Amino acid sequence: MKLMTIIISGLILLTACWNTAEEGEKLPEEIPDDFNFQLKYGFEARDILDTYEDTFVHNMIEKEDITIDFQLSDEEMEQIYSMMAEADILNSAENASEYTCADPYEVNELQVTINGEVYEREWITSYCEKKPDKKLEEFIYVLHTEIVMPREEYRELPEPEGGYD
Repeated sequence: MKLMTIIISGLILLTACWNTAEEGEKLPEEIPDDFNFQLKYGFEARDILDTYEDTFVHNMIEKEDITIDFQLSDEEMEQIYSMMAEADILNSAENASEYTCADPYEVNELQVTINGEVYEREWITSYCEKKPDKKLEEFIYVLHTEIVMPREEYRELPEPEGGYD
């Protein structure tokens, strides 16, 4: 009887630990006051949105990349934070595939500060069918097309020259 109790207790404890490890770290529900990030994305991770420095670096492909002032509003920061939470950025990026099913493929590097902690994540967006890749792919796509591209500062940038083979 004691052995059975020990085994059942052990299984309950093991299950509880397994669920905690599986969930991983979560972003707090409320956006922290110190929330900032630097996201390098795209081919060669040369497009860089940096809220620490309030800049954006535009990949010019064959020419020298251009850095511009690019300060996001509080609403945009809240929207991005919400998108990061929705994509489960701390876990999905950590568990994303390193498999590249396209060439060239996009590299993404994220440094984010949340409640005094700095997290760094890196992943490949190669448009594969893997679930973490899809979450992250959508995060990058929405951030770029709905937040970065509509900004006047971005629209005034010259078009890149050349292309990727």
